[in-house]
Amino acid sequence: MALNLDSVGKTWGPYEFSYNERDLIIYALGIGFTKDHLEFVYEGAKDFKAFPTYGVILPSNAGAEAFLSTKANFAMVVHGEQSLQIHNPLPKSGSVQTTTTLEGVFDKGSGALIVMRFDTKDKGGVPLCSNWVSAFVRGAGGFGGPAQPKKDIPPIPPKNPDFILDAQTEVNQAALYRMSGDRNPLHIDPAVAKMVGFQEPILHGLCTYGVVCRRFVQEVFKGDTGKLKSYSARFSSPVIPGERLQVKAWQVGPNLFLLEVFNGRGEAVIRNGVIEGK
Repeated sequence: MALNLDSVGKTWGPYEFSYNERDLIIYALGIGFTKDHLEFVYEGAKDFKAFPTYGVILPSNAGAEAFLSTKANFAMVVHGEQSLQIHNPLPKSGSVQTTTTLEGVFDKGSGALIVMRFDTKDKGGVPLCSNWVSAFVRGAGGFGGPAQPKKDIPPIPPKNPDFILDAQTEVNQAALYRMSGDRNPLHIDPAVAKMVGFQEPILHGLCTYGVVCRRFVQEVFKGDTGKLKSYSARFSSPVIPGERLQVKAWQVGPNLFLLEVFNGRGEAVIRNGVIEGK
């Protein structure tokens, strides 16, 4: 079925999403925080707070109408890229509202790239965060649509990384992370994983995304989550729960960092990673 481009530029919503301290704790545990980090896993901690990448969870119920309007085959979709821009710290609990805009459907030749923007505010209208989700639809390219605009990302400099960080994932990490809302059986059911071409269940891309940000904030920002302004990444290969990842980061400006992430076999699992600080 041909893609429908008539909805490009249209906005849907707002959609309401509620969460509480328990949800923040489950998410923090799902991206690898432990009892050694009480500010994220214990509601009684005096400095208890949301880790900023919980912002990617807030629009989880807001994308269906926009995506379905394109008539893309969901079975052929992989999560290509994720960008998060933080406007204000997330509340410890509450209800938020998200609007969804279909920013574009781009022709990539071998497939189509659907880009959706999600803007989330609290009930008082205070902006909290914006997300951009790029969904790659395999086999849907060649329709003569526009090419994706090039992003203004500086190249990785020809030198050794300024930071090299280990990020260990756990064998049960996908089983826990799915409790934050993404119940896709690909991440838990071996039969489903094999049916779609994987030898075993894979880690959620957004879990890898959160794990990498956790390690970066811990080591580069010395645990100060308030320094994180934005974070974007392209998912280039799947991660198997239990794999040890290596994060390489280059500082290319006072508050700008480029990232690449590799698994133990030397395969890149994240490319075009960019973290902007404050």
